[in-house]
Amino acid sequence: MDFRVLGALDVRTGCERVPVPGARRQRLLAALLLAPNTVVSLSRLIEMTWDDEPPPTATKQLRNSVSALRECLGDTDRRLILTEEPGYRIRLDAARLDSLRFAAGVAEGRRHAAGGRLERAVQLIRPALGLWRGPALDGLGTAVLARSAARLDEQRLSALEQYAKWRLELGEHHEVVDDLADLVHDHPLHEGLHVQLMAALDHCGRRADALGVFHRLRTRLAEELGVGPGPCTQRLHERILRGEPGARRADRTPRDDRDGVVGTLPAPRPPQSVTPRVPRELPQAIRDFTGRADHVAALDALLPPAGGQAVVISALDGSGGVGKTTLAVHWAHRVQGRFPDGTLHTNLRGYGPGKPATPGEVLDDFLVALGVHPAAVPVGTGARSGLFRTLATGRRMLIVLDNANSAEQVRPLLPGAPGCMVLVTSRDSLTGLVVTEAAHRITLDVLSPDEASSLVVGIIGPARAQAEPAAVESLVRLCARLPLALRIAAGRAAAYEHVAVADIADEDSKLDALSWGQDPYAAVRNVLQWSYAQLPAAQASLFRRLGLHPGPDISTPAAAALAGLPPHTTRRLLRALADAHLIEPVAHDRYRFHDLLRAYAGELAGAHDSEAERGQALDAMLTWYAHTAHTADRLVYPTCTRVVTNPTESAHPHLLAGRDDAWAWFTAERANLVAALHHAVDTAMDRYALHLVDALGFLVLMGGWQERVDTATAALHAARRSGRTEHEANVLLARGEALAHLQHPDAERDLTRAHALAKDVGNHHIQIAARTELGQLLRRQTRLVEALRPFDEALVLSRGFDTGRWEAVAEGNIAALHADLGNPRLAIEHGIRGARLRRRLGDKDGEACALSAIARGMQGIGDHDRAVVLCRRAVDLGRRSVGSHDETLAWPLAVLATSWDALGRTEEALACRREAAAIYTDRGLDAEADAMRQLIRRSLPSEGGGSRWAPRGLPESANAEHRNDRDGGR
Repeated sequence: MDFRVLGALDVRTGCERVPVPGARRQRLLAALLLAPNTVVSLSRLIEMTWDDEPPPTATKQLRNSVSALRECLGDTDRRLILTEEPGYRIRLDAARLDSLRFAAGVAEGRRHAAGGRLERAVQLIRPALGLWRGPALDGLGTAVLARSAARLDEQRLSALEQYAKWRLELGEHHEVVDDLADLVHDHPLHEGLHVQLMAALDHCGRRADALGVFHRLRTRLAEELGVGPGPCTQRLHERILRGEPGARRADRTPRDDRDGVVGTLPAPRPPQSVTPRVPRELPQAIRDFTGRADHVAALDALLPPAGGQAVVISALDGSGGVGKTTLAVHWAHRVQGRFPDGTLHTNLRGYGPGKPATPGEVLDDFLVALGVHPAAVPVGTGARSGLFRTLATGRRMLIVLDNANSAEQVRPLLPGAPGCMVLVTSRDSLTGLVVTEAAHRITLDVLSPDEASSLVVGIIGPARAQAEPAAVESLVRLCARLPLALRIAAGRAAAYEHVAVADIADEDSKLDALSWGQDPYAAVRNVLQWSYAQLPAAQASLFRRLGLHPGPDISTPAAAALAGLPPHTTRRLLRALADAHLIEPVAHDRYRFHDLLRAYAGELAGAHDSEAERGQALDAMLTWYAHTAHTADRLVYPTCTRVVTNPTESAHPHLLAGRDDAWAWFTAERANLVAALHHAVDTAMDRYALHLVDALGFLVLMGGWQERVDTATAALHAARRSGRTEHEANVLLARGEALAHLQHPDAERDLTRAHALAKDVGNHHIQIAARTELGQLLRRQTRLVEALRPFDEALVLSRGFDTGRWEAVAEGNIAALHADLGNPRLAIEHGIRGARLRRRLGDKDGEACALSAIARGMQGIGDHDRAVVLCRRAVDLGRRSVGSHDETLAWPLAVLATSWDALGRTEEALACRREAAAIYTDRGLDAEADAMRQLIRRSLPSEGGGSRWAPRGLPESANAEHRNDRDGGR
């Protein structure tokens, strides 16, 4: 059965049409097809089926409609439409839905184009565009469905523009002119299409026609929008006038123009937020891999064919130390050439130290690896998972998910498109994946006697093995044929050629080890004790120190701090430990333990090092993390000022080159920083917890609101134990801001308490920030008159204080609030002061917010032309922002939409609001996204257009002026 949404809704079996009677069933099916292989909640389905007026019995009616739809489609066994909390999911291969085939064709075309294969790219994208039969889901009617369908239409327009660009680069100017002329006629304000048409006409010798296109565009823009063409368009016009050969190339469009106005219509999503990449993330391969031939063959048999119909999932389970990760990495290296679009790898830390990795955290890493700019990564796990599946569509990728603890941890990380393969390792049998995702289960046991002997021979060499066959057999027996134990014991023998293998076996036999099956850790304890005893003193000391580290992995500089050694010395020792198979490299200058070895190293540290020595090592490590985090924080947030803490410099400070380097460091060390803070609290090393919580504001931009709450809650114990009131105030402020974002009822209490404590000790920073955050919270709750008082207090406190940034924040907040209250003159007055301060500070993100506040004031006095100019400048700044786009881009777009409505430009208003709603949804700002969706419904032409003045208390602007400054302590 084939489903088609690129036109009127259509269902077919072969050449025959399958009727779906009833508008409600058609809308329900359309809603599921817009999110294939994804659970769509009941509330979302109701919204898409009934719009704003669902009946009281909507849930019951919807369930009845699902049953009726299943009957229409012959889905009696419920294998097509699945019931999954909190709603339903339609399960489809990409080949059975035209929108997925379209996306795959476009993605494949872009991949070939990126590799310089333009002819192949054109061949691939042409049939994808041919799937369109008209506007997406034409005629289904509800506003929510229309908005979702419009996103598909926007993807088609983007693909058409790309298709034309490739044909122009291939020299097909004559062939593409008519198509471009039709597109320009249908989209008269799309500058990129005009640029392409001008270049094509000029190349065909139709210079006058090309100049005519420019003059019509310039006239249209001036008459309807009061603006002129962008710099790229003007440069092309000038080249055509001069008759330069460069005018005959259409290799840039306004969307590529980094130094000018980005174009009249904002792109649905900034194209520069995703730079296509082919990641290869596997750890290094094991050189002496031995055995497991049956398991390798079983995995080989699961490889998806080129035209595979589903994602292949293999669940590899077994006890600790049995070699699951080694097999997975070995096999993945062996076959990754079959996956030309990349190999992703992650350690889910299911049975490691600290908390297991969350799906959202892993998706963050995956999206960045696939080319998404860190600032453009969505907030919610659902949004990240959806973007990941979108980027995986049309790609053949291998995804290795190591050390999972449950099916729930894995499920959001699964791609939805065929051609991909997922390999999961776990100590758990992952029955949930086998049942619901058709995963193929493969269980590992210890090696066979022959395999175990072969592994030892491969490590120590055939000559030594032949000289001592009985010793090899004894070593295999003592290691219980467990790969981890064998690899360590044989590795030690290989490292010390003067030591007989028999000596190792005799030494091991003296140890009191439990039998295999009772305790996996005991199976390797005998080997570990001997191996550790043979380490040189410096390696042994570092091995013990690494056991104190609380995070999932460790970099060379962090290990150097922990060991109290220079980084170059530590690097050499780490390599020696890796050669002995006691640690494993996971990236350049980054290592991790097997969790059984970590536990053993920790035991050794407790047994051999004094409490003072362990404390000194932890002190040095936490100093390094805190100092580097504060250094990175200053680079990421250059306009922010310190609040409470200023950690001392570590013995070997880590150098960061700039803002991008700092952001990359935060991304790599995120889990370690969180683990370090919790460890500092648990061990009563309170000053380090307070240093770290002061520098973890980057979690806000990464969408880690709950992590911000958790770390602040932990640090609150440290703050209270410190006896310093300002520390408690600072931590309450950080937690209060995060709770306010999550709309938790305790937010107001935390912010009020933070202000009171800061006032007691005279800390202006925290007083201003707490008043600011409280005003934002009250404004989100539409308590507008109440919000004015804390904003005014923040302004009075901030005048003449510090760099002037706080005064700029306060002016901007008051301006936006007066716009909400219907006081446009005051909004303009405060907004202008805020913009001047922001400009003086060089704060482009804050300037975008301030300009938007002034624009709202201009709207209030009816000057929409001026508001458009201000908003377009704000949008331009927002697109170049490295901060979170919810405040620097979404709010300017929302304000701009109001003026487009007032000027009768409904299409432009809808485009702005759709993009703003998508940004809010990605950032997990549900209230703002819902408010924007309501405005989209009101703006639709069928409902009478939009309002000239944004409604009071408009949620989309509630956070904009200050959330850009991150947490209240900033």
